Amino acid sequence: MISPYPVEQQQHHSTCLPFSLESAASADVTTTKCGSTQPTKSIMAPANCQPGHILQVLQGSSQQQLMSQPAAEDSQETLPPAKQQLSGAASAAATESEDDSWTSGQPVSSPGYEEFEDGDAWDPNGPLPQYCTNCTARLHVPECSDCGHSSEQDSKLFDSFDSCGSGSHAAPAAGSKPVSSAAGWPIIIWDDNMLLHEEGKAVPHPERPDRLRAVIARLARNGLTGRCQRVGARTATKSELLRVHTQEHLHRLRLFCSGAVPALSMPSDTYINQHTLHCAALAAGSAAEAAVQVVRGEAAHGAAIIRPPGHHAESNTAMGFCFFNNAAVAARAAQVAGAQRVLILDWDVHHGNGTQHIFEQDPSVLYVSLHRYDRGSFYPGTGASEEVGDGRGEGYTVNVPWDAGNMRNGDYMAAMQQVILPIAREFLPSLIIISAGFDAAEGDPIGGCLLTPDCFGAMTAQLMAVAPTVLLLEGGYNLSATATSTEACLRVLLGEQPTYPAACPSPFGWLAIQAAKKAHCRYWSCLAGAYPQLIGHQHSLQQQLRLAGAAGYGATAAAQQFEQDNNEEQEWENEEGEEYEAEEGYEVCERAGEETEGFEDNGVEGT
Repeated sequence: MISPYPVEQQQHHSTCLPFSLESAASADVTTTKCGSTQPTKSIMAPANCQPGHILQVLQGSSQQQLMSQPAAEDSQETLPPAKQQLSGAASAAATESEDDSWTSGQPVSSPGYEEFEDGDAWDPNGPLPQYCTNCTARLHVPECSDCGHSSEQDSKLFDSFDSCGSGSHAAPAAGSKPVSSAAGWPIIIWDDNMLLHEEGKAVPHPERPDRLRAVIARLARNGLTGRCQRVGARTATKSELLRVHTQEHLHRLRLFCSGAVPALSMPSDTYINQHTLHCAALAAGSAAEAAVQVVRGEAAHGAAIIRPPGHHAESNTAMGFCFFNNAAVAARAAQVAGAQRVLILDWDVHHGNGTQHIFEQDPSVLYVSLHRYDRGSFYPGTGASEEVGDGRGEGYTVNVPWDAGNMRNGDYMAAMQQVILPIAREFLPSLIIISAGFDAAEGDPIGGCLLTPDCFGAMTAQLMAVAPTVLLLEGGYNLSATATSTEACLRVLLGEQPTYPAACPSPFGWLAIQAAKKAHCRYWSCLAGAYPQLIGHQHSLQQQLRLAGAAGYGATAAAQQFEQDNNEEQEWENEEGEEYEAEEGYEVCERAGEETEGFEDNGVEGT
């Protein structure tokens, strides 16, 4: 299974957090850097923390020790007032509910980090390595060879961010027209405190604070934040989180972020600092607040521009840059507020393994995902079309897995028209939550797909026609692509008409759509008999090429793409085979020889 990182960046990222109890209790703790090659040498446990205790915590075998400081349960289920003023630390503290004592409170910004302390490879006699602000690729000239961004344009990515303000929500601009006069303005939520979750190493992490800065700056620069009703962010309550996550998970994160226990069990690509717990709770709470307000009819639609993302977070595991599952927390909060059925559409390029597993036995939540799968080799390796849910939830998990990169607008639009929208209309959701990752956008350094902002806007409009919709930011690591795609979606939430790309799938797109239809035709009447009876892999490809040509994609172009992808796959298989032969060849031969001898001894002749 590959990491969500580009290969060249994987070695530079590891978990980092403070480990001094004295400094962890202080408000201005500095994040300690960990060596990238041997992080355990840089990690020192507190003096009063016994090795056995650390092992029990990491293995999750001693809940009593994990919960040595239990937090009080919610005194009430009611949520804080919807539209509140947000003014730095004071207002953030005012929005916390009574059960928020499990968090560390409102932290202050860390003082920063020393560059290259983590052992990044560089020539001390040469210039310092530079990285593209837009996509994090290594720069050798001012213009990035990966995304085309010039370092001279860095300031333009964040223009207007400071002027949009974190401390107050703006009233809609004069003369603006609301989406619905009955429901009022669409709401938008964000908070500068989410910027405090930062790794701070010399090699920039893809999930970095600049993502939020760039999105909000573009929305403010183009006047969209002024056309929405700004709602103050809040941290999720303990009861909201426990509807989705385990008590053990909450307290493990608390220990890791406080520095009481080294976060050795965290994936190397998912970093932690002293602000992570607060930021993750703020993201989850903001997602829940947006969903609740829309369900209550206080807004027509909503958008929560939040980080860290959440769809990889399992009920008891943080992974893939995610700590709390924001979409799952929002869905449960919406149901408490009155939503009977919730549809979650996840168009992030990675499959939302956490969201799927949380709801896979629940028929009241329909989880639908469009993602790269690459036959299980694309992170996180889950999300095959045959994964349809379990028990009472069987049929309520819908996966459309792409087995190749370079997926285009036509693939997504075709999947929407042929699979997702028919099922959504039959499901009749009370609310739709979009796990809006934009790493399938063209130019993203991780996703490897070719979607444009028009496609994201069109999908948003199609979903809004089914039910009230809330958009939650997930992935997306090319700053300009993520910002422009978010803008396209928000314009649709404001009532602007999108441009609809043609629904002409590519070869692998067509096959994924047919696989999804085949998996779900017995659960949804809208798909009954909607897929061709495919006889063998080669026959399906030939039929697909004919249909692609008839649909306007072009049979020649389809054949060329298939041949290219097939050649790349064959090269990969050959490389894997060579490695296997080099490492296992002699052992295989020895085993074969032993088996032959065994047959001869038993008097069995080979055939």
